[in-house]
Amino acid sequence: MKFIFLTLIVCYSMAVSGQSLSKMPDSVRKVVDEYNGVGQVVRVEKPPVVLTDDAIKEKLVKFALTNNAEITTADANIRIAQISRRKANSSMLSSINLGANANEFVINNSPQANFFPKYNLGVSIPLDLFAKNKAEKQTATQMITMNAAQKELVEKDIRTRVLILYETYKEKKQIVELQKMAMEDDIAAYEKAQQDYAENIITLEDVSKIYKASVNEKSILATKQKEFNISVIELESAIGVPLSKALN
Repeated sequence: MKFIFLTLIVCYSMAVSGQSLSKMPDSVRKVVDEYNGVGQVVRVEKPPVVLTDDAIKEKLVKFALTNNAEITTADANIRIAQISRRKANSSMLSSINLGANANEFVINNSPQANFFPKYNLGVSIPLDLFAKNKAEKQTATQMITMNAAQKELVEKDIRTRVLILYETYKEKKQIVELQKMAMEDDIAAYEKAQQDYAENIITLEDVSKIYKASVNEKSILATKQKEFNISVIELESAIGVPLSKALN
């Protein structure tokens, strides 16, 4: 009976309001949440989205391409070349000169005006107009091709660099985690040695050796942590945003 009642409430709510479940009031949403068959309403939480390693790589590369100054410069150069090409297409009109003037006989109101054109029209076209215009368009087109090729090379270099830095970051991170485990083992060994020394099981010299080993592991961890921090800085420099934001 409870399940039937639940179904009726859902159908009635959707028929009256005509809204999706996401727009229902909380009182109705609580009813339409997953029903566990025992008379209780349970809300199902969506699992967090976990990015795959390949997805992370593509995301990092995208950030790097977006925030790279060389890419921005290449795009600007391509736009400049495109403007030059459009300018070359319209430059022919500005090079053609049109002229017109009244015949002198017309001005003087001479009877001879009847035997000559009343107006003189002229068009001046430079001899090298078409050749010059063609050269300008070809130059602009070549500049577009050259800058597009340069942009492609830069994108490949950026992608390679980011992927290498990301692999280095993962390696340094794993090394730090392993070193922490080794250090924890040495600390536990030192604490055990102190107990054994208190019970006269081992000598003070043995305790000293174990202590020095634990201190050495701490020193190694400090070095590995520094290397890991540097790998983060280098990766952030390449992608242009904090790594925490990129991996979020």
